[in-house]
Amino acid sequence: MKLKFIHTSDLHLGKKFNIKNFSLKEREKRRQEIWDAFDEIIKTARNEKTEYLFIAGDMTEGEYINFKGLNKIARKFKSIEDTNVVIVCGKSDPYGIDSLYEYIDWSDNVYFIKSTDTVEKLYFPKDNLCIHGLSWDNLNNSERPQLIYDISVDENKINVLLLNCELEGETEFTINVDMVKNKFDYCALGGKHNFHMYRNNVVYAGTPEPLNFEENGDHGFIVGTIEKGNVEYKLVPIAKRKFTTRDINLDVSYSFNKILDLIKFSGDTFSNIKDYVKINLTGTVSTDISMEEVENEAKQFFYYIEFEENYSYKNAEDKIYDSNDYNIIESFKLQFENHQDKMEQQAFKLGLEVLRKEKVVK
Repeated sequence: MKLKFIHTSDLHLGKKFNIKNFSLKEREKRRQEIWDAFDEIIKTARNEKTEYLFIAGDMTEGEYINFKGLNKIARKFKSIEDTNVVIVCGKSDPYGIDSLYEYIDWSDNVYFIKSTDTVEKLYFPKDNLCIHGLSWDNLNNSERPQLIYDISVDENKINVLLLNCELEGETEFTINVDMVKNKFDYCALGGKHNFHMYRNNVVYAGTPEPLNFEENGDHGFIVGTIEKGNVEYKLVPIAKRKFTTRDINLDVSYSFNKILDLIKFSGDTFSNIKDYVKINLTGTVSTDISMEEVENEAKQFFYYIEFEENYSYKNAEDKIYDSNDYNIIESFKLQFENHQDKMEQQAFKLGLEVLRKEKVVK
């Protein structure tokens, strides 16, 4: 019989956003949208009569989550009492004797894998399903990968690996996927914030809602079915917003309006009015154009926009001046002519805007 499951990870409930341009109101709104995503997962588990909910670490932001938030989570889990909720702890919510998870009255359908130095096995005889997991703690333990490699499985059972780990790079918990892929019917992983399928049975769920501009693509949670020797699943996109980065290369010949139009029409209108957009500006800009004014004008067309200013200023054309035939701004431009050093360019941009009386230096 096929068992229904949901696989999610890295919700970071209670997260304090540190994106510099987020207002306090926007940060609170984004926190609520993460809770809304959690609610959608619970709703799906209830409506689809899902047997298992796998949470592969970082369910909460351990540094900031409080008892009120944890009790809210507990009530949600209790509302899906026919779903077995199995949780490992990740780097952001490590397990220890001081973990707030220990002080919450969890319902009988909730199973925390608390072991941090040996692999814990949870066996559900009714479904012949065995879940193998290991949680993070606050200690460095370079032996964690070997603990996973040493797992012995009963091939007559459905075996699931539940971990918050890395599959690439060199960290204290980097797993060689080739060492585990054939042992388990499904590897439900967390620790990466983008959905990624390494093998058909080795999958990162990613965050239900993206958290910053490094997390692109679709975000949601995985729904699937599993039986011995076979797993089928799909990503269910639920993210209310995306973080999108767009590159625009400028030319010294571009006018104010052309630059503004390039920004306005860099993406579709629907994305502009709901997503977080970052514009990476490169190339060269005429010294006659106030980019601060361009950026301020562009903001009205977006839900949220920020800029990476990787362009340089250049005179649009060579000019020959007679004595007293140019003003202080033109004199300032000539002083910085042919200066390509990044710090000098930043000084030039600031000075130019000050002279245009668009910035006030205190």
